Amino acid sequence: METESVALLVSALSLVLAALALGWQIAQYLLSAGRPKATLLHGLVSPSGVYSGTVRADGNGFDLGGLRGQGTSGFDAVGIQVTNHGRAPVIIESVKLLPRGGAMSLVPVGERVGPDLPHKLEPGANASWFLDLDHAARLAAASREVLKERVSGVYMTAQLGTGRTVRTRQTLRV
Repeated sequence: METESVALLVSALSLVLAALALGWQIAQYLLSAGRPKATLLHGLVSPSGVYSGTVRADGNGFDLGGLRGQGTSGFDAVGIQVTNHGRAPVIIESVKLLPRGGAMSLVPVGERVGPDLPHKLEPGANASWFLDLDHAARLAAASREVLKERVSGVYMTAQLGTGRTVRTRQTLRV
């Protein structure tokens, strides 16, 4: 093997190794922060706790008929669950209910069920906040009737301490 081919092989190998090292550094940087993800929940808030499930892709909520049939009382609720998939804690400043396709919003002040805000969400942890589903129905109806908006349902967002907002992908039809 000639020295030029050996030099070319060594330089190509060092270039590949440098690209891998750069990729690893970028991945470490991106994974070192908090990475919150939001999920829309629908459920029943009772005196003993909250029974909930995720909202399906078609916009239908959790089936509460079985719970009500067993004598569970309470009010229907819509909620947001924020999960921190990152390596650093995340501060959640507020949660908000919004109509999908509308401009209005509802920031719950007193009737929210869940941890006090602001809330520090540690890595690998999650927290949930719930509102009365009646508020969601009134918000959607007001958007449709007063502002003449085409509202398909409601979703929720969580405002982080960094100013970033995470939103639920699902929409609950109300």
